[in-house]
Amino acid sequence: MKNILVPVDFSNTSAAALSFGTYLAKIMDLDLKAVHVFDANFSFAQVVSTGALLAEKERLTEKLNDFTQAHALPVLATFQGNLETLPTILTEVFEGSPPKMIRRLSERVETELVVMGGMGAGKSDNPPWLFGGVAREIGLRGGCPVILLPPGYSSPSVNRVAIAFGDAEDIKKTSLTTRRIIKALRPEVRFVHVSQNTQSFERENEEYFLSLALEPGFPSNTFSYDSLPPGPVAHSLLNYARDEKIGLLVLNHRKHSLWEDLFLKNHVKPLLRHSEVPLLIVPVTDQN
Repeated sequence: MKNILVPVDFSNTSAAALSFGTYLAKIMDLDLKAVHVFDANFSFAQVVSTGALLAEKERLTEKLNDFTQAHALPVLATFQGNLETLPTILTEVFEGSPPKMIRRLSERVETELVVMGGMGAGKSDNPPWLFGGVAREIGLRGGCPVILLPPGYSSPSVNRVAIAFGDAEDIKKTSLTTRRIIKALRPEVRFVHVSQNTQSFERENEEYFLSLALEPGFPSNTFSYDSLPPGPVAHSLLNYARDEKIGLLVLNHRKHSLWEDLFLKNHVKPLLRHSEVPLLIVPVTDQN
């Protein structure tokens, strides 16, 4: 069965990710898999035996099981009377490089969605590159959609979703993911666009957006549309999300395109670093 993957570093934000991931797993009819990846090169000051690695893995497995139960079970308890539809909760500990290992897990066919802490949300006793590196790697190069939670996030519910887009065509390529999440969360839905091109392009882009809204499979049948004035995309979206009290900001990014590096540098990376609201990042390719 498809699952939601929650990478855990035992920080407060990964506790929030477990709660939110459990909530989503229940309402989206998915299983939940909590994972912890430890790097033996960081965990030990010197080369250790296979037995020591196995002992460390057993210790972390017990810690992960306890942590997962502490933060997932209270969420499941709120669904009393629906015990037959509760998600299966799995845990697993891996040894290796956290960014690489979690990216591989995100590429597995059974992984529907990743929910994790964003950049700057990791445990303070980890080196600064460790969990921030995972968030950046999965957010920009993961194999499936990912929700990144900012530091201090605690609420497992979302009342208002904003779907940001540049070219209206990309809405079609992310509709399957966004529609399923919107159907589960039932939030107020907004589409937001930061003007960047000529007036003729912007007019055609808006007309195309409105035509897409009439087609079956559009992310939401009810929505509002906000067109923001020209300006730095990341800065405009960050201010918009804060001022409009957005509970989840949806972004797409193109993978393996000629414009990927420029797009990631100018738009997605600043949002990953500075967003005060959860981000849903949906990878887009020409094959979507």
